Amino acid sequence: MSTSVSPSAQSGKSVAKQNRVVKGWVTVTATILLCLVVGFVIRTQGYISGYEFAPSHFEQREFSFYEIPLIHLQITPVKRKDTTPAAATYVRMTTLKNVPRGPATTWHLVSISRGLTGQTVSDANLLLQQLLMDDPNSSYWQTWSKQHPNHSAILWPIIQQLAQRELYVLIPMVFQIAEANSDSPTQMQKILDKRLAEEYVTLIKDMREAKNGDIAAELLAEALIDYPSDPELKRLAQGND
Repeated sequence: MSTSVSPSAQSGKSVAKQNRVVKGWVTVTATILLCLVVGFVIRTQGYISGYEFAPSHFEQREFSFYEIPLIHLQITPVKRKDTTPAAATYVRMTTLKNVPRGPATTWHLVSISRGLTGQTVSDANLLLQQLLMDDPNSSYWQTWSKQHPNHSAILWPIIQQLAQRELYVLIPMVFQIAEANSDSPTQMQKILDKRLAEEYVTLIKDMREAKNGDIAAELLAEALIDYPSDPELKRLAQGND
């Protein structure tokens, strides 16, 4: 009996083998291209970086990591680096008296960048902008604090308290008042107390009108601790708008 294979059968096997090889190379090539594309997207759009601030310790740090875009799945550990401005370090070492021991546990977002989409800033940036202000030789507010130690002792605890309460929107006004009243610490204190009490009243009313009762109540409780004799705050505490 003959066992020879016809030429057509051999040709068919050869073609099938070639097809398998081609498909294999196509699969490998497509996989490599897909990996390259995914890697490029992650490298350009998945890099997350930013800054955060700890008001309790007056510290700033930078953070960065990679994530898968769109689904925001973190794929690398977070890297952190201390970037505390000189003014913040000076204030912490010379003026603030209630800095807790140990590392900070509460950090507020200052800014964040996602890939090529640009930077998004948060309210805490209102403070960091001031701390990073420079004069020709050093940090503006560090120099100011050295030149006005009595004013500094009033200013910075107020700034820290507002930051801890996440009331950063009031901080530029506080700096403006301090800068405009550099001759009299007593006068600066009076003006700050009056303006901050007024700002609290406005915020509380706004929160009540926006049906944010819990936030309004929290603001009122904080304001009454600082300004228990303010007539407008007492009126709000009695439920009178």
